[in-house]
Amino acid sequence: MAQSRATLKYKKKRKLKPEYKIILVGSLLLLIFMVYFVSSLILKEEDRSYSDPTARINSADELNDKTKEALTLFLRIAKDQGLDVMVTETYRTQERQDYLYSQGRTNEGLVVTWTKNSMHSKRNAFDIAKNLAGHEYDDVDFFRQCAEIAKSIGLEAGFFWENGQQDMPHFQMATFYKVTYPEGYQKNENAN
Repeated sequence: MAQSRATLKYKKKRKLKPEYKIILVGSLLLLIFMVYFVSSLILKEEDRSYSDPTARINSADELNDKTKEALTLFLRIAKDQGLDVMVTETYRTQERQDYLYSQGRTNEGLVVTWTKNSMHSKRNAFDIAKNLAGHEYDDVDFFRQCAEIAKSIGLEAGFFWENGQQDMPHFQMATFYKVTYPEGYQKNENAN
């Protein structure tokens, strides 16, 4: 009989104290968040192939959903303010980024980028120009107005970068930023 009581003693379920339950649930939620966050940062290249991986890509469909949403809103506001914006580049393959980085360093041409680790390659950035032939990049006021729009909706604008890294045509969406809709604008749920 004594043996069976000892066996029962060990077979009883141990109840967790409430504070341990909170720690366990919190740890599980943190783990789920970390898996989601890391997977969103490590965007695996889909089964897409590009005939020329160094070619310029300017399709909004190549951006991640949040950056595409920001670009769509940015273009709507710019149009409403009379700014004729042309998207010149969105996603960059790593081969294209390496090619651009080599310009002015190991290859002929002017330096056009200061990094091999671009937000373009993460599908979080786009470049623009003024849609006026021969004057795509010479209107500083145009780029300042575009940068103000971008800043107001949650984009980071290269126009405001300092220390010799100003990049007027460049806009990017940081990981923890969100798209902010100004008064009079709302998210178009039907947009892809």
